[in-house]
Parts: sequence; C-alpha cells; structure tokens
Amino acid sequence: MKRLLILIFLLLGLNKASEAQELNCSVEVIYPSIQGVNPAIFESLEQMVFEFMNNRKWTKDQFTIEERIRCTILININEASASSNRFSATLQVVSGRPIFNTDYYSPLLNIQDNNFQFDYIPNTQYVFNADNFQHNLLHVLAFYAYLIIGYDYDTFSLRGGTPYYQQAQRIVQAAQTSNASGWKAFEGDKNRYWLAEDIMHRTFEPMRECLYEYHRLGMDRLSEKMDQGRTACHNALIKFDKVHRVKPLAYNTQSFFLAKSDEIVNLFSQAQPNERNSLFEVISKVDPGNLSKYERMQKGK
Repeated sequence: MKRLLILIFLLLGLNKASEAQELNCSVEVIYPSIQGVNPAIFESLEQMVFEFMNNRKWTKDQFTIEERIRCTILININEASASSNRFSATLQVVSGRPIFNTDYYSPLLNIQDNNFQFDYIPNTQYVFNADNFQHNLLHVLAFYAYLIIGYDYDTFSLRGGTPYYQQAQRIVQAAQTSNASGWKAFEGDKNRYWLAEDIMHRTFEPMRECLYEYHRLGMDRLSEKMDQGRTACHNALIKFDKVHRVKPLAYNTQSFFLAKSDEIVNLFSQAQPNERNSLFEVISKVDPGNLSKYERMQKGK
C-alpha cells in the first residue's frame, strides 16, 4: 500500500512538472548609449520582465513545456535617470509558431514599439491589475503578452484569439486615463491602440481568416503536400486585398508583412508563374515597402 501511495505521488508530481505557463519568452535589456547608471538596474529589470512574462498564467488553458509559445522581448534603453527611476526605451516584440512535422518556426509578430516610457525601481514588488493603470511597464508587457497569445491562437483555430485580443483592448481602455504615450487613437496610427482596435474590427476579418488558413491549412501541410499547402497560403494572402481597399497600409497589415515577407518570398519563388503573378498583384500594393523582394519572387529568384 505504501509503495502504491508513493507511486501515485510521483505520478502527480511528474504531471505537475509537465504543465507550464503559456509563454517561453526570451528577454534582453540593452543600454548601449547609457552612461553613469549602475548596470545592476538593467539586470534587475531584465529578470523582472522575464519573470512577469513567463511565470504569469495568461489563459485558462493547460500547456505542456513543449507547447509554450516562443517569443522574444528586446528592450533598448535610450534614456535613463537613476535618480528619478525613469526610463525611455524602444521595445521589439517577436513571436513564432511551429509548423507541423518540421523543426521550422514560422514568424508571426515583429513589432517595434518606439513609444515606451516607464518607471522602475529594483527589488520592488509590482502588482498588475488590468483595470487599474498604475505601472506602464506592466501594462505594456501584458498588452503584448495577450497580443502574442491572440495571434498564436488565431493560427490554430478560426478567430481563436478573440478572448486575448479582448484582454488587450481591456488594457488599452484602462490606459486612456493615464499620461503614458502609445495608448490613444489621436497620438498616431501606429501604436498599441490601433493594434488592438483594428484586429477586432470587421474590416480585419480577412486578415484573421488569413492567419488561420495560411498556417493551419497551408504551412502545416507543406511537408506532406507542398503544392496544395502553397496554394492555400496563396489564397489566404490575397485576402489582404479586402483589408487594403478599406484601410490601406494599416499598422496590423504592415506588422504582418514585416514578420512574413522573407518567408513568403522563399515559399513562392518556386511556385508556378501564374500563382506568383496573382500573388504579386496583391502584395505589391498591400506591402509596397518590400516591393524589391516581391519583384525577385515574381521572377522566380
């Protein structure tokens, strides 16, 4: 009987150990132009961000260690005042998603947030409350955590990311009463407000359909049926034409192609000419910033 109890406890322990939080987030804080500030402050900040992103439970779903979403947070400190504990930085958020039956990770997000100011005091216990805007640092990190999860879920089921985009919108709403920048519609058309607002707007339903069809019906089938998988990717990408007609050069659209342009070129350079041409006709308008890449793709290079 004693051996049976020990075995049960061991199995329960192994099961608990196999469960994990949603994010597998690498964090790096760099400060190349900062002088006169103790580097220990930035090391403490890096550890705090790492723990916040990786140790917090963001959904009600159960994840194994292998299922965690790979992502990266890079904070580049531009200005620092140790006396006031005030910092100004740029923030890069990158995430990817595994492709079935391969060791390849398909990029999903590549966002450069240039409007990131926050206060930070080392060895301080910060508490996050989505509805009570107290710490811009935590709210920005939580916003991107939910965006990362939303994008990931959208690639595995149609509109599966909705609950997490709603959480991101909730954070944006709480930020409206603050003086922090990057949260309000009138500040510009490329900020956190528009990332959350547009992804839930009906205008961007074709984009969300693309996220699912491109990855689940296209990329996940490439290892078994290359031509069919690539055609599914093609049919998904041309949906951006509908978005472009209503809101050209939208921030979400630009962020998508910033992450995806190289992958798209690699995927379609060997496609049939008619497929390359029809895709080029759409994405050259939707993503003119990468036109030179798409021109090489169209030529099969």
